[in-house]
Amino acid sequence: MTDSGATPTGSTVEGEPEERYDVAVLGGGLAGLSLALQLKQARPETSIFIAERRKGPAPLAAFKVGESTVELSAHYFGEVLGLREHLEADELPKAGLRYFFPAGDNSDISQRVEWGATALPPHPSFQLDRGRFENYLAERNLAAGNDLFDGCTVEEVDLRDDDHVVSYSRNGQARTLSARWVVDASGYASILKRKLGLQKSVEHKVNSAWFRLAGGLDIDSWSDDPVWHERMEGPGIRRLSTNHLMGEGYWVWLIPLSTGPISIGIVADPRFHPFDEIDTLDRAIDWLLRHERQLGEEVDRRRDQIEDFLRVEDFAYSCQRVFSPERWALVGVSGCFADPFYSPGSDFIAQGNTFVTDLVCKDLAGMEINKPAAAYNATFLGAFETLLGSVYTDQYQLWGNAEVMCAKVVWEFAVYWANAALPFFHGKLTDLDFAAAVRADQRRMISVSSRLVHVFRAWHELSNREFRGVFISNRAFPALYQLHLDLAAGFDDETLKRKYAENADLLEAIAVVIFSQAVKALPDQSLDEDVKINPAAISLDPERWEKDRLFGEKGLTLAEARRKTLGLENMLLDEIAQPV
Repeated sequence: MTDSGATPTGSTVEGEPEERYDVAVLGGGLAGLSLALQLKQARPETSIFIAERRKGPAPLAAFKVGESTVELSAHYFGEVLGLREHLEADELPKAGLRYFFPAGDNSDISQRVEWGATALPPHPSFQLDRGRFENYLAERNLAAGNDLFDGCTVEEVDLRDDDHVVSYSRNGQARTLSARWVVDASGYASILKRKLGLQKSVEHKVNSAWFRLAGGLDIDSWSDDPVWHERMEGPGIRRLSTNHLMGEGYWVWLIPLSTGPISIGIVADPRFHPFDEIDTLDRAIDWLLRHERQLGEEVDRRRDQIEDFLRVEDFAYSCQRVFSPERWALVGVSGCFADPFYSPGSDFIAQGNTFVTDLVCKDLAGMEINKPAAAYNATFLGAFETLLGSVYTDQYQLWGNAEVMCAKVVWEFAVYWANAALPFFHGKLTDLDFAAAVRADQRRMISVSSRLVHVFRAWHELSNREFRGVFISNRAFPALYQLHLDLAAGFDDETLKRKYAENADLLEAIAVVIFSQAVKALPDQSLDEDVKINPAAISLDPERWEKDRLFGEKGLTLAEARRKTLGLENMLLDEIAQPV
């Protein structure tokens, strides 16, 4: 700051920005503020300018998607950034992800198949009030010595071989500053992506509408069935979950906020639920009354408590590059956004910010960054594209199929804990030597995932049976639960490498057992318990089995797979219940 006597005041600083900074962060939201704090902690002498367009603090319960964290992002905010005390004191603990699948007209939640936790998890995650959390991040940035200025509108960025130049306006005056690094954290404005023509469309087409309801909402009040209530180990567990109300072509989120409201959002595939059915508040409530009767009736009764409404059409997109050796980067939704299902947004913020922090620190130390920038870009975008293709694209038709989705959720939790979250918890995200050492095992996991995508779709086309009144605990499969516990185990490098190989073996066994369940939907087909099945060749197309060498040569037998996955049967609907 040019005024040496300037002091932090609320959400910003007094005085004027310096003429030059090491890093200019364009955007003072979740991605930009967390990156700036991470950079300052990693290299305290780094000078950092943060330009936030909004004037003043963020309103409480700020109207933004991204209120729900999962393990990776919770670890990032709590441990990497050192914000655990705030999270535990001022945000809500999260009782995991919880799913309710359709039962009749959805008028009795106790009859819906429920998948979720019975208690708070060992490794915590949190429900974030984005306004409260971003205001706290702003305070931490100011206390760390970062220059955060509100009311700043970025007009132009001139990327140069030497320092880049940022042109902006503040308080009606045009200004410029130079910075060695420019990081676009501008959100949907996507300043650098638009300037550089880096936009990349994706096949995934989904729309959303959401609002906040004052006073919150507790789904436990929707049933007085004592057996249903006794499933939980204590009161309030369901309320603290990110609850998903599932149906064909859609899901609805219910996320409680620490300041009192609850965030309610509809996410729908337009092939099943056109955007014009949810694009106004009245239409969205009518849609809820048709598809999610209990929720719709409660919202309809409490219309006067609805605080706001927003909708977005075709929200998924990718990017051609997010990290450049030419000293610019994109973080948060300025680069990519997939889907809020599984709450991956803050995970990508955590990973993207960690890559950028490493690149900036290396560059400011005089190190060469061409190789790491290329590797980090490939890793980040590869993970994004894999998630988009294996979890979301052309899969919303499955969302209401409880039998298929219970298997799919088990698989995707296992992949997340075994592959995506594990290296981040152990500080290995930017370790290229470690990445090379475990690449073969990662490829095994990804290869099987790519086959299961087609298995799940085909299974759904063959069978869509309704089950009722069933509860599946996310601790019912011990090996899956162990993957969660392993996240913070503190493995040394060699143990972690062995763990990757073990995890790949476990995932292959899970895939074989899931495949065996799906095969039951095929007419006149059965599997020999003692014939090897190649997990990387599974499909529900019997005509391809011989050509793909599915049986006999490599892999593991169904009997072996069952032994490796004891308890998995407790999470597969056909094994524990009868369809209606």
